[in-house]
Amino acid sequence: MCGRNQGQQRGFTLIEMLISMSMGLMIVGGISMIFMSNSNVSRVISSQTEIMGDLYLASHLMQADLRESIVVTAPVPSFPADLVSGARKPTGVCASPNNKSVSLPTNYPASFPSYPYWDATSKTLTYQDMDGHTGIIQYQRPSSTCPNNGAGCISWLRPDICAWKFEELIRGMDEANGLAITISTTGEVNVVLTAAYDNEQHQSRTLSLSFKTWPRN
Repeated sequence: MCGRNQGQQRGFTLIEMLISMSMGLMIVGGISMIFMSNSNVSRVISSQTEIMGDLYLASHLMQADLRESIVVTAPVPSFPADLVSGARKPTGVCASPNNKSVSLPTNYPASFPSYPYWDATSKTLTYQDMDGHTGIIQYQRPSSTCPNNGAGCISWLRPDICAWKFEELIRGMDEANGLAITISTTGEVNVVLTAAYDNEQHQSRTLSLSFKTWPRN
């Protein structure tokens, strides 16, 4: 009788142990899922913070230039003099090599009715500073250094007579609507920058930053 009770006791303890182990595995699995979920959320938040920082920096650079630009109606000549062949980096003003030509965007306008001017075909914003130097902000400029041949990049030609090459301003933009610009008849420039990222479910999402600015003249 005593031996039978001891066997029953040992069997009950084994079942209890198996149940405890199963519960423990479930708890560990739940904790792991929470940890992975929190890690994904942290990664997305970190990515969003980095993207917003890039958008603010790009918008600051764009605003600084546009605020120093001028409003011109029916400019003469109708095409910027410093964008013709060999007009950049003039001798005696800029360091060599001199007399460089800007690699103009595909389908770039042959003339301009006003400055600043947004051309949707070439995806360019063209403007001039108070010294008559021309700047260009271009969306999706083909590039060997920017991902997807520049599809998500914004490039910038500074309004500086000694600058003749486009530089990358920001990457990681939405490849369909990364840059949207409207210009009023008074020269007010409205800009919307939209960047792309993947959320914790690896779904494509966007972050946008908008600003408006007025040229000084």
